[in-house]
Amino acid sequence: MNQKPRYLIENINLASSNGIAAKTPFSEAMCQGIDPQQYQCLLDVGCGSGIIGIYSLLNHLPFVYFNDIQPEAIHLTQYNLNEEQISSEQYHILQGTFESIDLSKYPIDLITFNPPQLPTDWVNIDIFKEEGEKKFRDGGKDGKAVINRFFEWLSGQDTYNISIQLGVSSVLAIDSFLQTIEKQFAFSGTKKYENIVPVRQILYPVVTAMSQNEKDARDITFQDGILYKKIYILEFKSKR
Repeated sequence: MNQKPRYLIENINLASSNGIAAKTPFSEAMCQGIDPQQYQCLLDVGCGSGIIGIYSLLNHLPFVYFNDIQPEAIHLTQYNLNEEQISSEQYHILQGTFESIDLSKYPIDLITFNPPQLPTDWVNIDIFKEEGEKKFRDGGKDGKAVINRFFEWLSGQDTYNISIQLGVSSVLAIDSFLQTIEKQFAFSGTKKYENIVPVRQILYPVVTAMSQNEKDARDITFQDGILYKKIYILEFKSKR
């Protein structure tokens, strides 16, 4: 019989640093969408505070590779691993871009990524003062620049036996997004988990100007004076 998870995401309290949150609605949703006991080896891309990988380790996933391009995130992840008293035999840290990782060298069967996806055509990225937060949020003009780089990288790897899980905002129009990824990169995606969260105030000027059809395509609703969107955890498999 499988063991039940010992830790709930709301009971895991990690340290944060400037521009790098301990937890976000996205990372919490991604943790809730993972069954750690189904996998043997996780690659946590853009690990930030380390929350997704640490949650997975605490809930019996055997091994995690933590990856981030920011030295500050790597230091924070290491600090949080130490604070949670996780054995160094259960993880390895890979600092650098995800493109620098050769998946053939590692026995990975699950990749998670909460990519930067704020459309800079909608919001000036310079409103964020911390460089770390700018990197965390900057998705390029349409919000999909880093996502496209991620799938271009995956397309050059053997990912046939790897599950890829992304946290993606509904403002990117998820149904259209899934079709584009399948057409351009030959990865089929499904909606694995979803959660409703408020739209950030910085997006209100753009969102309120949308037609109702545009809002519907982006799962944007209005209730009691507040705009809501959905966070989707999308699971992708290679079609090649």
